[in-house]
Amino acid sequence: MSKGNNNDPVPTSTEQMKEIIAEEVGKAIEGSLSGFIDKIQSTVLSLVEERVKRLEDTVNLMKDKTGERKGCSYKEFMACKPPIYNGEVDPIICQRWISDVEGVFERTHCDVGDFVAYGTGQLRNQAKDWWDNKKREMGAEAARVMTWDEFKVLFLKHHSPKAVINRIKEEFIQLRQKGETIDKITGIFMDKLRFCDELVTTEEQKIYYYYNMLSAEYREFMTPSKYETLTEIINTAREREIELKKQVERGERRTHDVNPSPTKKARMGESGKRVDAKGGSPSCKVCGKGHKGGMSFQGQAMPHM
Repeated sequence: MSKGNNNDPVPTSTEQMKEIIAEEVGKAIEGSLSGFIDKIQSTVLSLVEERVKRLEDTVNLMKDKTGERKGCSYKEFMACKPPIYNGEVDPIICQRWISDVEGVFERTHCDVGDFVAYGTGQLRNQAKDWWDNKKREMGAEAARVMTWDEFKVLFLKHHSPKAVINRIKEEFIQLRQKGETIDKITGIFMDKLRFCDELVTTEEQKIYYYYNMLSAEYREFMTPSKYETLTEIINTAREREIELKKQVERGERRTHDVNPSPTKKARMGESGKRVDAKGGSPSCKVCGKGHKGGMSFQGQAMPHM
Protein backbone atom coordinates (compact mmCIF):
# COMPACT_ATOMS: atom_id res chain seq x y z
CA MET A 1 0.00 0.00 0.00
CA SER A 2 1.13 3.53 -0.67
CA LYS A 3 2.07 5.91 2.19
CA GLY A 4 -0.92 8.12 1.52
CA ASN A 5 -3.28 5.19 1.90
CA ASN A 6 -1.78 4.23 5.30
CA ASN A 7 -2.45 7.74 6.67
CA ASP A 8 -6.07 8.04 5.44
CA PRO A 9 -7.82 6.69 8.67
CA VAL A 10 -5.81 8.92 11.02
CA PRO A 11 -7.38 12.27 10.17
CA THR A 12 -10.83 10.72 10.39
CA SER A 13 -10.20 9.30 13.88
CA THR A 14 -8.72 12.60 15.08
CA GLU A 15 -11.77 14.59 14.00
CA GLN A 16 -14.08 12.14 15.74
CA MET A 17 -12.01 12.37 18.90
CA LYS A 18 -12.13 16.16 18.78
CA GLU A 19 -15.88 16.10 18.45
CA ILE A 20 -16.22 13.66 21.30
CA ILE A 21 -13.87 15.68 23.50
CA ALA A 22 -15.60 18.92 22.62
CA GLU A 23 -18.98 17.40 23.43
CA GLU A 24 -17.79 16.03 26.77
CA VAL A 25 -16.07 19.28 27.68
CA GLY A 26 -19.25 21.17 26.81
CA LYS A 27 -21.29 18.89 29.02
CA ALA A 28 -18.81 19.27 31.86
CA ILE A 29 -18.77 23.06 31.51
CA GLU A 30 -22.56 23.19 31.35
CA GLY A 31 -22.91 21.06 34.47
CA SER A 32 -20.27 23.01 36.34
CA LEU A 33 -21.71 26.34 35.25
CA SER A 34 -25.21 25.41 36.48
CA GLY A 35 -23.89 24.37 39.86
CA PHE A 36 -21.67 27.42 40.00
CA ILE A 37 -24.62 29.75 39.34
CA ASP A 38 -26.70 28.05 42.03
CA LYS A 39 -23.84 28.41 44.46
CA ILE A 40 -23.46 32.10 43.63
CA GLN A 41 -27.21 32.71 44.12
CA SER A 42 -27.17 30.91 47.46
CA THR A 43 -24.16 32.88 48.61
CA VAL A 44 -25.66 36.21 47.55
CA LEU A 45 -29.00 35.48 49.26
CA SER A 46 -27.19 34.44 52.41
CA LEU A 47 -25.20 37.66 52.42
CA VAL A 48 -28.32 39.77 51.81
CA GLU A 49 -30.24 38.09 54.63
CA GLU A 50 -27.32 38.54 56.97
CA ARG A 51 -27.01 42.21 56.05
CA VAL A 52 -30.75 42.80 56.55
CA LYS A 53 -30.64 41.13 59.96
CA ARG A 54 -27.70 43.30 60.98
CA LEU A 55 -29.56 46.41 59.88
CA GLU A 56 -32.65 45.38 61.86
CA ASP A 57 -30.53 44.68 64.94
CA THR A 58 -28.83 48.05 64.54
CA VAL A 59 -32.17 49.87 64.25
CA ASN A 60 -33.58 48.08 67.31
CA LEU A 61 -30.43 48.86 69.27
CA MET A 62 -30.73 52.54 68.35
CA LYS A 63 -34.38 52.54 69.43
CA ASP A 64 -33.46 51.02 72.79
CA LYS A 65 -30.70 53.58 73.31
CA THR A 66 -32.94 56.51 72.42
CA GLY A 67 -35.83 55.16 74.51
CA GLU A 68 -38.16 54.82 71.50
CA ARG A 69 -41.08 52.44 72.13
CA LYS A 70 -41.55 49.36 69.96
CA GLY A 71 -45.35 49.66 69.78
CA CYS A 72 -47.41 52.74 69.05
CA SER A 73 -46.62 55.97 70.84
CA TYR A 74 -49.09 57.47 73.30
CA LYS A 75 -49.71 60.24 70.77
CA GLU A 76 -50.69 57.66 68.13
CA PHE A 77 -52.92 55.93 70.67
CA MET A 78 -54.68 59.18 71.56
CA ALA A 79 -55.09 60.04 67.88
CA CYS A 80 -57.69 57.24 67.69
CA LYS A 81 -59.73 59.02 70.38
CA PRO A 82 -60.06 56.19 72.92
CA PRO A 83 -63.17 56.51 75.13
CA ILE A 84 -63.23 58.06 78.60
CA TYR A 85 -64.55 56.19 81.63
CA ASN A 86 -65.88 58.21 84.56
CA GLY A 87 -66.42 55.38 87.04
CA GLU A 88 -70.07 54.41 86.59
CA VAL A 89 -70.83 51.24 88.54
CA ASP A 90 -72.67 49.84 85.55
CA PRO A 91 -71.67 46.51 83.95
CA ILE A 92 -72.97 47.56 80.53
CA ILE A 93 -71.07 50.86 80.45
CA CYS A 94 -67.78 49.57 81.87
CA GLN A 95 -67.63 46.47 79.68
CA ARG A 96 -68.39 48.55 76.61
CA TRP A 97 -65.50 50.84 77.61
CA ILE A 98 -63.13 47.87 77.88
CA SER A 99 -64.22 46.60 74.47
CA ASP A 100 -63.74 50.01 72.85
CA VAL A 101 -60.30 50.56 74.40
CA GLU A 102 -59.15 47.10 73.31
CA GLY A 103 -60.29 47.98 69.81
CA VAL A 104 -57.92 50.95 69.85
CA PHE A 105 -55.09 48.72 71.11
CA GLU A 106 -55.64 46.46 68.11
CA ARG A 107 -55.90 49.22 65.50
CA THR A 108 -52.75 50.98 66.68
CA HIS A 109 -50.74 47.74 67.13
CA CYS A 110 -50.09 48.87 70.68
CA ASP A 111 -47.44 46.92 72.58
CA VAL A 112 -48.99 44.73 75.28
CA GLY A 113 -46.63 46.26 77.82
CA ASP A 114 -48.35 49.63 77.29
CA PHE A 115 -51.95 48.44 77.62
CA VAL A 116 -52.37 49.31 81.30
CA ALA A 117 -50.49 52.63 81.12
CA TYR A 118 -52.42 53.79 78.03
CA GLY A 119 -55.79 52.38 79.09
CA THR A 120 -55.77 53.80 82.63
CA GLY A 121 -54.89 57.17 81.15
CA GLN A 122 -58.53 57.32 80.02
CA LEU A 123 -59.95 57.02 83.55
CA ARG A 124 -61.62 60.13 84.94
CA ASN A 125 -63.38 61.28 88.12
CA GLN A 126 -64.38 58.34 90.38
CA ALA A 127 -62.63 55.89 88.07
CA LYS A 128 -59.33 57.74 88.39
CA ASP A 129 -59.75 58.00 92.16
CA TRP A 130 -60.29 54.24 92.32
CA TRP A 131 -57.18 53.52 90.21
CA ASP A 132 -54.98 55.94 92.17
CA ASN A 133 -56.02 54.27 95.41
CA LYS A 134 -55.47 50.80 93.94
CA LYS A 135 -51.92 51.74 92.87
CA ARG A 136 -51.15 52.92 96.39
CA GLU A 137 -52.41 49.63 97.79
CA MET A 138 -50.29 47.41 95.53
CA GLY A 139 -47.27 49.66 95.14
CA ALA A 140 -45.88 51.52 92.14
CA GLU A 141 -43.75 48.62 90.87
CA ALA A 142 -46.60 46.08 91.00
CA ALA A 143 -48.82 48.53 89.12
CA ARG A 144 -46.13 49.11 86.51
CA VAL A 145 -45.73 45.40 85.67
CA MET A 146 -49.45 44.57 85.86
CA THR A 147 -50.90 42.94 82.72
CA TRP A 148 -54.10 44.11 81.07
CA ASP A 149 -55.91 40.90 82.03
CA GLU A 150 -54.94 41.40 85.67
CA PHE A 151 -56.17 44.98 85.50
CA LYS A 152 -59.53 43.90 84.04
CA VAL A 153 -60.13 41.49 86.94
CA LEU A 154 -59.74 44.30 89.48
CA PHE A 155 -61.60 46.80 87.29
CA LEU A 156 -64.67 44.60 86.72
CA LYS A 157 -64.78 43.47 90.34
CA HIS A 158 -65.30 47.07 91.40
CA HIS A 159 -67.32 48.52 88.50
CA SER A 160 -69.31 45.43 87.55
CA PRO A 161 -70.25 43.76 90.87
CA LYS A 162 -72.13 40.49 90.92
CA ALA A 163 -75.17 42.00 92.62
CA VAL A 164 -75.64 44.49 89.80
CA ILE A 165 -75.21 41.77 87.16
CA ASN A 166 -77.88 39.67 88.90
CA ARG A 167 -80.22 42.65 88.72
CA ILE A 168 -79.56 42.95 84.98
CA LYS A 169 -80.43 39.26 84.55
CA GLU A 170 -83.75 39.82 86.32
CA GLU A 171 -84.44 42.87 84.14
CA PHE A 172 -83.68 40.80 81.06
CA ILE A 173 -86.24 38.16 82.02
CA GLN A 174 -88.90 40.79 82.76
CA LEU A 175 -88.07 43.04 79.80
CA ARG A 176 -91.16 44.10 77.82
CA GLN A 177 -91.61 46.58 75.00
CA LYS A 178 -93.58 49.58 76.25
CA GLY A 179 -93.57 52.25 73.59
CA GLU A 180 -89.95 51.87 72.48
CA THR A 181 -89.10 51.54 68.81
CA ILE A 182 -87.74 48.20 67.61
CA ASP A 183 -84.18 49.55 67.37
CA LYS A 184 -84.40 51.03 70.87
CA ILE A 185 -85.78 47.92 72.58
CA THR A 186 -83.42 45.68 70.60
CA GLY A 187 -80.45 47.71 71.86
CA ILE A 188 -81.64 47.31 75.45
CA PHE A 189 -82.20 43.60 74.86
CA MET A 190 -78.69 43.07 73.42
CA ASP A 191 -77.01 45.05 76.22
CA LYS A 192 -78.61 42.87 78.87
CA LEU A 193 -78.20 39.65 76.89
CA ARG A 194 -74.40 39.76 77.16
CA PHE A 195 -74.72 39.14 80.92
CA CYS A 196 -77.05 36.16 80.56
CA ASP A 197 -74.72 33.53 79.08
CA GLU A 198 -75.72 31.00 81.72
CA LEU A 199 -79.42 31.72 81.29
CA VAL A 200 -79.52 31.91 77.48
CA THR A 201 -77.29 29.24 75.97
CA THR A 202 -78.83 28.59 72.53
CA GLU A 203 -80.06 30.63 69.57
CA GLU A 204 -83.53 29.16 70.12
CA GLN A 205 -83.64 30.62 73.64
CA LYS A 206 -82.51 34.03 72.37
CA ILE A 207 -85.36 33.99 69.86
CA TYR A 208 -87.85 32.98 72.56
CA TYR A 209 -86.87 35.79 74.94
CA TYR A 210 -86.85 38.36 72.14
CA TYR A 211 -90.30 37.31 70.91
CA ASN A 212 -91.71 37.27 74.44
CA MET A 213 -90.36 40.79 75.00
CA LEU A 214 -92.21 42.32 72.01
CA SER A 215 -95.61 43.99 72.38
CA ALA A 216 -98.77 42.28 71.14
CA GLU A 217 -99.02 44.09 67.78
CA TYR A 218 -95.73 42.43 66.82
CA ARG A 219 -96.17 39.01 68.38
CA GLU A 220 -99.55 38.40 66.76
CA PHE A 221 -97.88 38.32 63.34
CA MET A 222 -94.82 36.26 64.30
CA THR A 223 -94.13 32.60 65.03
CA PRO A 224 -90.89 32.02 67.01
CA SER A 225 -90.36 28.47 65.73
CA LYS A 226 -89.98 29.63 62.12
CA TYR A 227 -86.81 31.61 62.85
CA GLU A 228 -83.36 30.03 63.04
CA THR A 229 -81.36 33.04 64.24
CA LEU A 230 -81.95 36.07 66.43
CA THR A 231 -81.11 38.32 63.48
CA GLU A 232 -84.02 36.90 61.48
CA ILE A 233 -86.65 37.68 64.08
CA ILE A 234 -85.19 41.16 64.68
CA ASN A 235 -85.42 41.94 60.96
CA THR A 236 -89.00 40.66 60.89
CA ALA A 237 -89.88 42.95 63.79
CA ARG A 238 -88.40 45.90 61.90
CA GLU A 239 -90.45 45.04 58.83
CA ARG A 240 -93.57 44.79 60.99
CA GLU A 241 -92.84 48.21 62.50
CA ILE A 242 -92.67 49.76 59.02
CA GLU A 243 -96.00 48.16 58.10
CA LEU A 244 -97.66 49.44 61.28
CA LYS A 245 -96.52 52.98 60.50
CA LYS A 246 -97.92 52.67 56.97
CA GLN A 247 -101.27 51.56 58.42
CA VAL A 248 -101.33 54.69 60.57
CA GLU A 249 -100.59 56.86 57.51
CA ARG A 250 -103.44 55.18 55.63
CA GLY A 251 -105.79 55.73 58.55
CA GLU A 252 -106.21 52.01 59.15
CA ARG A 253 -104.73 52.20 62.64
CA ARG A 254 -104.61 54.87 65.32
CA THR A 255 -101.21 56.29 66.21
CA HIS A 256 -101.39 55.31 69.88
CA ASP A 257 -101.94 51.68 68.86
CA VAL A 258 -98.36 51.53 67.54
CA ASN A 259 -95.84 51.29 70.37
CA PRO A 260 -98.15 52.98 72.91
CA SER A 261 -96.13 54.77 75.56
CA PRO A 262 -97.30 54.12 79.13
CA THR A 263 -96.40 57.70 80.08
CA LYS A 264 -98.93 59.03 77.58
CA LYS A 265 -101.81 56.71 78.43
CA ALA A 266 -104.74 58.44 80.08
CA ARG A 267 -105.89 57.00 83.34
CA MET A 268 -109.25 55.41 82.68
CA GLY A 269 -111.98 54.25 85.05
CA GLU A 270 -113.86 50.99 84.80
CA SER A 271 -116.41 52.66 82.53
CA GLY A 272 -113.67 53.73 80.14
CA LYS A 273 -114.05 57.43 81.05
CA ARG A 274 -111.06 59.63 81.86
CA VAL A 275 -110.63 59.97 85.61
CA ASP A 276 -109.03 62.65 87.69
CA ALA A 277 -105.54 61.79 88.95
CA LYS A 278 -106.31 63.02 92.49
CA GLY A 279 -109.94 62.30 93.27
CA GLY A 280 -110.67 59.46 90.89
CA SER A 281 -114.02 61.02 89.89
CA PRO A 282 -115.35 60.98 86.33
CA SER A 283 -114.69 64.14 84.30
CA CYS A 284 -117.53 66.61 84.17
CA LYS A 285 -119.01 67.03 80.69
CA VAL A 286 -119.44 70.74 81.28
CA CYS A 287 -116.10 71.90 82.73
CA GLY A 288 -113.97 68.86 81.99
CA LYS A 289 -112.78 68.60 85.61
CA GLY A 290 -113.25 65.67 87.93
CA HIS A 291 -115.60 66.41 90.81
CA LYS A 292 -118.66 65.04 92.56
CA GLY A 293 -122.10 66.47 92.18
CA GLY A 294 -121.77 67.33 88.54
CA MET A 295 -124.69 65.05 87.61
CA SER A 296 -128.29 64.90 88.91
CA PHE A 297 -130.15 61.70 89.64
CA GLN A 298 -131.70 61.92 86.20
CA GLY A 299 -128.25 62.11 84.59
CA GLN A 300 -128.70 65.78 83.64
CA ALA A 301 -125.77 68.16 84.01
CA MET A 302 -126.13 70.41 87.04
CA PRO A 303 -125.42 74.10 86.50
CA HIS A 304 -122.05 75.33 87.71
CA MET A 305 -121.99 78.06 90.26
